[in-house]
Amino acid sequence: MTGEREIQIHPSQRLTTPGGIQVEVDDDMVALVRALWSLNLKTTACCQDFGEGTAGQRAAIPHRSRYGGDAFIAFYMGYAWLKMPVADAQLLADLLLSTEFHNEVTQRWTPGSWRMHVPMIFDEHCGIVLADTAQIHFPRKQIPRLTSALANIRG
Repeated sequence: MTGEREIQIHPSQRLTTPGGIQVEVDDDMVALVRALWSLNLKTTACCQDFGEGTAGQRAAIPHRSRYGGDAFIAFYMGYAWLKMPVADAQLLADLLLSTEFHNEVTQRWTPGSWRMHVPMIFDEHCGIVLADTAQIHFPRKQIPRLTSALANIRG
């Protein structure tokens, strides 16, 4: 990392995490993030439109290689993003098995399905290791339904 901060692309609200840290959360993700927190699930990052957000980051910091090219951006247009500790992401998927999201979290590469992965990263002391966080991408239009489904799990 170069020490540069991410630039907030989407309109956002400042929330206080359950751990007491102030964070900016995209407006369209606020209710969802609060629903996740109410289930004691941790989030480490999120974006209401990952393709658009990545394009915005690349435009703001054009020489940063970590911001995807045109194909990457096009691939993620219309997809929201959640970054969560692996155990929390697994619990979220398990909780959704008994909801209307069963097919979205169990069927790969179908319309509306989720893309969930844990990146492999290089650690100079250990070699290649799995990241501590999972990346979850799902259609942005599912945010309200997902928030509602999580509220019903609570209830």
